[in-house]
Amino acid sequence: MKNLSAISSLLVTFAVTACGGKADWESAPVPLQYAVDFNTESAGWTGGFSDYTTGTKPTDVVTESRTLPAPFTGKGFYTFGTNRSDDLFIYIKKKITGFAPKTKYALRFQANIISNVATGCYGVGGSPGDSVYFFGGASVAEPVTIQKGDDFLMNLDRGAQATSGKSALVLGTIGNASSDCGHAPYLEKKLNNATPLEVTTDASGALWLLFGIDSGFEAASQIYYKSIAMNATPILR
Repeated sequence: MKNLSAISSLLVTFAVTACGGKADWESAPVPLQYAVDFNTESAGWTGGFSDYTTGTKPTDVVTESRTLPAPFTGKGFYTFGTNRSDDLFIYIKKKITGFAPKTKYALRFQANIISNVATGCYGVGGSPGDSVYFFGGASVAEPVTIQKGDDFLMNLDRGAQATSGKSALVLGTIGNASSDCGHAPYLEKKLNNATPLEVTTDASGALWLLFGIDSGFEAASQIYYKSIAMNATPILR
């Protein structure tokens, strides 16, 4: 994985031409890459949660950088929360710049997470692994939680549980390769989208990236984000 300084250099390289100092995207936008290793860089990533009511608001949500559990070493971005609404969404986000302005891109994500819940197990209201869905998305507007009456929801269409939305796609679930429903070990899992997400950048060439877990399991869920990568291909028509 490339760190943020390397990615910044890459974006600058894309943006500069040998003739007249014009940006490449003024003639033709080019593919871009972004990657973050949470062991070395978590600055700018913040967390939040949504999809609950006043009466089912969780009181124990955590979104922060933490040391990874054994047998892993280093740090990751940790998220935790107890689902009292049967639909809790815990997310992380960051604004990314360097894209061509007002340009449509096809985005492909890869997220490496660490989870200690097995696949194929039963739990309260659903499976602790198979009923907790992992989303990756992007939008021009900053993803935030808004209140509508008694409900607290996202301000964008990111989908719900097993269903993708306009601004985010289901990349899989947090269930790992273990079948031990009682004492699953911490294992790394790679998640990606087979179908790209299409999104148009704003006038400054920026997008907000969004990742999160949507729980149909009516108890606590946790994951560690180890790394995230994104490939953005301009859609030229």
